[in-house]
Amino acid sequence: MTMIKHSKNLLRILGIIAILSIITNQSHLMAQCGMALKEVVMQEIGDATYLKDFRVTLEEGKNPKKPPAKEFSILLNKGSHYRFNIKEDSTCNDYAVLKLYDFSRYYGGNYDPSDGSTYKYFEFTCTKTQVYYLSISFVELKPGCAAAIVSLVQK
Repeated sequence: MTMIKHSKNLLRILGIIAILSIITNQSHLMAQCGMALKEVVMQEIGDATYLKDFRVTLEEGKNPKKPPAKEFSILLNKGSHYRFNIKEDSTCNDYAVLKLYDFSRYYGGNYDPSDGSTYKYFEFTCTKTQVYYLSISFVELKPGCAAAIVSLVQK
């Protein structure tokens, strides 16, 4: 009797350990996706001064006319020269797209839809202090994570 009781308790304990292990590994992978990418992108900003980072994880898109995207607002200052770096996780099978715009105008991005070219970064010289918007998505609507960094380029 006691041996069966101990076996059941042992199985319960092993089951709890297995569940905790799975949860820990999943949260660790998600954290690596963002923080590891941020560190990689930080190495690519060159002599620019880091201002802010944005990290996203997107699910697979179903509608090409409305791809999944995360949008962020950012205040940019007139006369300042900014660099916008973007990188997708190495396990991602798609290219991250970063776009800068306001309510009435698209200012630039790292993707050229006319030829499918993607770039590690793009630069923008701000002509009006206001809130701008950044959108992060993926070209082929595949799932993945990406990190973007906004930096100030010294004159």
